[in-house]
Amino acid sequence: LPLLAAVDKKLSFFDRIAACFKDYRDSKRIEHSARDLLAQRIFALALGYEDLNDHDLLKRDPLLAAIVGKKDLLGKQRSRSRDTGNPLASSKTLNRLELTKEDSGPQERYHKIVCCDDKLESLLVDLFLESYSKAPRKIVLDLDHTDILLHGKQENRFFHGYYDNYCYLPLFIFCDKQLLVAQLRSSDGDPMRGVIDELSRVVGQIREAWPKTKILIRGDSGFCREEFMVWCEAQENVDFLFGLRKNNRLIDEIEYEKLLVEADYILTGEPQRRVKEFQYTTLH
Repeated sequence: LPLLAAVDKKLSFFDRIAACFKDYRDSKRIEHSARDLLAQRIFALALGYEDLNDHDLLKRDPLLAAIVGKKDLLGKQRSRSRDTGNPLASSKTLNRLELTKEDSGPQERYHKIVCCDDKLESLLVDLFLESYSKAPRKIVLDLDHTDILLHGKQENRFFHGYYDNYCYLPLFIFCDKQLLVAQLRSSDGDPMRGVIDELSRVVGQIREAWPKTKILIRGDSGFCREEFMVWCEAQENVDFLFGLRKNNRLIDEIEYEKLLVEADYILTGEPQRRVKEFQYTTLH
């Protein structure tokens, strides 16, 4: 926790996240600011406490309270006697934060802390840009989607044949180890959905700060689509490198290299690799 708090202090992380939310609550009647609620929830997630009901115990933790920024670490000065001994928010209070809809407003009774999605999405890219002292000559944006297994009756659950389970299929965009995009998606649609929209936003934001930086977009064969490659080619200083699904024409092209690899393996007993470069276009 102290190490995570040091990161927050350097980046003003939770203050900036809180700025991505609109809090319509009466400031005179609240004990936990939106910033404190977000810090409590995110710190707990980082420590492996995924479920909201974990906070029915964590709300008493004086170390977590200190890292969040609470001054009353033992919860002795709470406004209601039933909350005495709990310096942090309960699962019910955090639940109000998580269940607030984007069109909520001051007229709501409980759910009044609204997330501004566009600001939150931009913040990830801002933090990435700020991590560089000067514009790099070239960056690589890696695209990926992976499964998040579901173990209950979650909303929009769907059975995915490839992963052989019920799961979500979120989209991620990384640059090296830095996360630029995390988009939660159900697993019953095209893995390409939303990719061009997200990249258009990210590349545009990067271009504003680094107009001359070359960008390489990289992904596996699931992203090798005609419309996506056309989009990449239309961008200035953007290259792409995608995997290509195996097909008979490609297999025939590397038949000789396959024989060489097999022969080398028989001679050495060690795994072998050969690379062949050639021109290839689709038939259509």
